[in-house]
Amino acid sequence: MHPQRIVIIANGDLETPEFYRRLLRADDYIICADGGLRHAKTLGLTPDLLIGDLDSVDRQLLPKAADLKPAVICYPAAKEHSDLELAVEHAVQLRPKEILIIGALGGSRVDHNLFNLMLLKLPLTAQIPARIVDQNQELLMILDRLEIEGQSGDYLSLFPLTAAAEGVTTAGLKYPLNNETLQFASSRGLSNEMLGASVSVSIARGILLVIKTKKG
Repeated sequence: MHPQRIVIIANGDLETPEFYRRLLRADDYIICADGGLRHAKTLGLTPDLLIGDLDSVDRQLLPKAADLKPAVICYPAAKEHSDLELAVEHAVQLRPKEILIIGALGGSRVDHNLFNLMLLKLPLTAQIPARIVDQNQELLMILDRLEIEGQSGDYLSLFPLTAAAEGVTTAGLKYPLNNETLQFASSRGLSNEMLGASVSVSIARGILLVIKTKKG
């Protein structure tokens, strides 16, 4: 049986624990990417799976017996993929209806943040809805159509991840797009504003990274 939703907890910033507790559901399948285990403890969670090289894990948090949760998949330190990538790949293999990633942003490493965002391509290719969320932002990738919930005044930015995103059409934004082309590395899709509680974005060709930011 496939999980309804998989929540992946990474080892980045996880401020305001109460915000994340409100996101969680009783039937979520929880995967911790290495040091994300510390955030699970803060949130009062017992994860279903711990995955990575375990170099950032407090050994006192590890299960004391093999038959206790979490199950552990340990990789060597000299590996070709990040702990979070391993977690996302495993989640995709489980074929859930949705993947939610938390703790994937923050810190001083721009390279880590950028690669974490790009990992949304894995569930996108597998046609599994996925998003990265923190208390201020929600990030998604689309190659067809997407509905995004928020509130009036929230910012919405559209970043092409291909040479061009063609046939981009939006509804519910202050500055609507109608079958337009957004070029890679152009700020044309930056900081639009939501007019209400939802926005629709569609694209005919290409891939878009969509970032919703809560109004200040």
